Amino acid sequence: MSRIQLSANLYLDEYIPRHLYQGYTGREHILIGLIDKRLIEADQKLRDYFGPVTINNWYSGGERNWSGLRTPGSEYYSATSQHSFGRASDKIFKNASAEEVRQYITNHWKDLGITCIETDVSWVHSDVRYILNQSSLLCVKP
Repeated sequence: MSRIQLSANLYLDEYIPRHLYQGYTGREHILIGLIDKRLIEADQKLRDYFGPVTINNWYSGGERNWSGLRTPGSEYYSATSQHSFGRASDKIFKNASAEEVRQYITNHWKDLGITCIETDVSWVHSDVRYILNQSSLLCVKP
């Protein structure tokens, strides 16, 4: 199974859980439609600024499988989570702390296209949910 490149540095398997990705071999175009393009664009901008990032890494033998899209079979699934709609990802940056990245997002959220972040966690959760009349970045706690 080959990797499907979505942007300069990000691949479909980084957003899709293993079982789903492997179940759609040869039909990856269906899976691409499950991830919001705005999320990929925002994550790529963060990758451009901060360098290497890990979302899901199951493809390369890692354990991260639910940091992008979450399906009902996941222990982390919630029907109202932005992950369930392909609009959120949880990221770990190799060269920056989660707090450094959150601070950058706080200062540049409009340019990044990010509408919400999660605080008080050791990773970077960001999403691109629609917020009516948004005037500031939404910050939520787990």
